[in-house]
Amino acid sequence: MARVSVEQRRRDLVDAAFRVIARDGIGQSTTRAICAEAGVHQSVFHYSFRSKKELFQELVRTTVVAMVDAALLVSEVSHDPGKSIRDGMRRVWAEAQAHPERQLVGYELTTYVLRDPELAELASWQYEQYYAQSERFVSAIESAAGVRWSVPRAVLVRMFTTAIDGLVLSWLAAGDTEGATAAIDAFADYFSSLAVTSAR
Repeated sequence: MARVSVEQRRRDLVDAAFRVIARDGIGQSTTRAICAEAGVHQSVFHYSFRSKKELFQELVRTTVVAMVDAALLVSEVSHDPGKSIRDGMRRVWAEAQAHPERQLVGYELTTYVLRDPELAELASWQYEQYYAQSERFVSAIESAAGVRWSVPRAVLVRMFTTAIDGLVLSWLAAGDTEGATAAIDAFADYFSSLAVTSAR
């Protein structure tokens, strides 16, 4: 039997953890349940992760990468800031629609770790990652389109992140796809109106 790498074990356990939390809730996401879902002995968990906190951090990181780093393809920004913003928001939205269970797990993890003093820093870390990746996107638009913003960049980054975050959460709760899609276009129009041509 071929030896399974630690990296593959970690990926398998992360995928299993997403399934367990999405199906049973975070309260039932014991290491035993996660290992059973992954089809491995419980000792494999401790070989792959130093702690459950590290697993939770990897779950958060996976969600962040999927939602922002992979969806907001910086290489696809153009000289038209409005088009870039709209396309970027639509890619994030498409990612959320494709994996709603992962979005649900992400929100559940956020509220869970906020209640645990030993894990609370993960929630802050999660949003720091969202802000950092959103800033990359905003900066790429500035460079490609030759624009600046009528609000500080840090404020725009928070506005952008909060808009996406709220849209996805409200869609998970209400299931109003048409309304969410219309809101994305409205947000994109508003954010585009904040772009100001840079002086040459």
